[in-house]
Amino acid sequence: MTLRLPHCIIFSLILTVLLTLNLFFWGHFLVGILVGLTYLLFFGLILGTLLFSSRSLFFRSIYGLFFLLAGISFLGALIYYFYELSNLIVAILVIGIPLILIPLWALNKKPRTGDEHAPIRITSQLLLDSFLVSLFIFLDIINFQLLLKLSTEEAIRTPWSIIPFKFFVVFFATSAILLLFLFKNKKSSLGLLLSAIHTFFIVSVALIIYKIGYGFDPFIHQATEKAIFNDGFILPKPLYYLGQYSLVVFLAKIFSLPILIIDKLLLPSFIAIFLPPTIYFSFRQLFNNFLNPVILSVLVFILPFSSFINTTPQGLANFILLILILLSVLSLKKEFSLSLLWFLAFTTFLIHPLAGLPALIFTALLAVYLSPFIKNKSIKTIFASIAFLLTTFLVPLFFALASFFLGNGKSIFSIKKPENIISFFKELNWHWPTIVNHFNPFLDLIYTYGKNISFLAIALSLAGLFLARKKLPILFIYPLAFLSLIINYILLKSFITFPALIQYEQNVYPARILEISFYFLIPLVLFALYKFLEKISQSNFLTKTFFILILSLFLSFSLYYSYPKDDGEDYQIDRGYSVSRTDISAVQKIEEDASGRDYIVLANQSVSAAAVREFGFKKYYGPYFYYPIPTGDPLYQYYLSMVYKIPSRETIREAGDLAGVNLIYFVLNKYWTDADKISVEAKKNADETIVVDNKITIFKYQF
Repeated sequence: MTLRLPHCIIFSLILTVLLTLNLFFWGHFLVGILVGLTYLLFFGLILGTLLFSSRSLFFRSIYGLFFLLAGISFLGALIYYFYELSNLIVAILVIGIPLILIPLWALNKKPRTGDEHAPIRITSQLLLDSFLVSLFIFLDIINFQLLLKLSTEEAIRTPWSIIPFKFFVVFFATSAILLLFLFKNKKSSLGLLLSAIHTFFIVSVALIIYKIGYGFDPFIHQATEKAIFNDGFILPKPLYYLGQYSLVVFLAKIFSLPILIIDKLLLPSFIAIFLPPTIYFSFRQLFNNFLNPVILSVLVFILPFSSFINTTPQGLANFILLILILLSVLSLKKEFSLSLLWFLAFTTFLIHPLAGLPALIFTALLAVYLSPFIKNKSIKTIFASIAFLLTTFLVPLFFALASFFLGNGKSIFSIKKPENIISFFKELNWHWPTIVNHFNPFLDLIYTYGKNISFLAIALSLAGLFLARKKLPILFIYPLAFLSLIINYILLKSFITFPALIQYEQNVYPARILEISFYFLIPLVLFALYKFLEKISQSNFLTKTFFILILSLFLSFSLYYSYPKDDGEDYQIDRGYSVSRTDISAVQKIEEDASGRDYIVLANQSVSAAAVREFGFKKYYGPYFYYPIPTGDPLYQYYLSMVYKIPSRETIREAGDLAGVNLIYFVLNKYWTDADKISVEAKKNADETIVVDNKITIFKYQF
């Protein structure tokens, strides 16, 4: 494919003018989608040609687009922090990208021959492949349709409460068909497409089932993005998450689509588009092409992937970190620029520092080992050891600095001291390999798999380290980064508390670091899996079929385990309920009933998320939001007193006095434990009761 300068200039001008006119005047989503996608793909290709001129068209297109989006995230975050993200700023970015890229491309462009394609010959193998592909697509469509049919606005704890068992049967079958196809077919293009389809399906169950939205955090981030989209900024300006906010706002503006659609689709789309080719390109040079490396892009999901099931800054940052780790395999072979990895590390930090810090830690270790300025191995080892020691406490140090500079008078974290060595190890909450047996074969197998997956990952990574020691001698940098983060996890878990979080959420930050630490073992895990599959592919049909079915079963287990669960005390209960249509109706009724008067609401997280979704960050009374957010907020403690102790009028009065208001609402969801008993007590001293859809009771208090 040859790009000519005059044609590029004219095409760039047309795209830029159309996008700018649509941004300021037309605002039509069809124009936005058509022109916006063309703009991103075209300039992604231009950037890819600049960065990876010797690579294939597909490589240049994929990673040009990836780094273009990462650049928009990085630059947008900086611009927003120091100014705003108005239509004018977005237009300047839209115009500025071609003004920078086209001249650079013109100065550096080299003639290329077109990518050659072998003629297609109809053979029995082609017919079999066509049958497998058709069957795979047919079954995936069946499951997509099933999820769409089951999509709900009700309050649910887990998607598995409404998804029937036949869904897993079909998923198991599609996974087995895809693995069989990839075992037999060495051509990467179709395999990557099928892997992308299956990947999108795997990470989109929550997107489809939870019609209003899954989780709590996304509602907060979407409300922030809406405010920036409408006004160009929000005060106070958040220092964290700006990378996601700027990217979502930019895409929403150029596509002329609602923030909600862009936000929800962002992470699942990124994973489906960029993860399969990244795994493929990172590993294809390491093997003798006996087996299609695309198969690894499917098997990576035998590891649970809870962070990737909905768009949050943490999930997006984790994903870019994972891409960085995978691309580092190419850097070890001197096939990918270390400076681009540094760029991804800083971009990750601007999206979420909890993933950005590990990204910087790893890239720093990588830089020491790949440094052309340090030739002596002993000196290199000394520098690497110093870098490793410094990184072992970097995350707690970050919290300390954030508490000092950004605490606004409040401590972001505090130091705790374990009572003794026994309590120290107990605090870590580590467990040995275990077999779950509660006489439910399906759940027993899933939870045995889920509770032992970390040991499986460590075992596979050790095998991968041994098998790859000759191909990539510096592979030990991955377990080194893993160990560094494990030490950070131990320090966070054992010695630090977070006052802004309620007791049962204290493990949130340490758990995220622990999860991220295992990302650094993924290259080794994938290497071990490939070598194992290479052996299997040379065995007889029955052996291959057996292991394809086992791996498909593992994928099914991982799918179940990665989403919220409600399987009873013997297994696991994720206690959070999704935001329902009734929650939204309740906050609307409260707003209507208040008639413009100042008020506060004592409610659970789902109702609070519904209020943020409907009204944004509408009211603050001093430092207190008018709904009990976050869970460490005093208003949430008053809510807990109402539902776990006696729902007294005195508690309500204290909450009102804290915020300085005389109108207080207490919201009780029917699914809450002992809701009927609480309701009877609350009615005794409430001034008025409002029932919403027979699922929520609102108690009104006036003083």
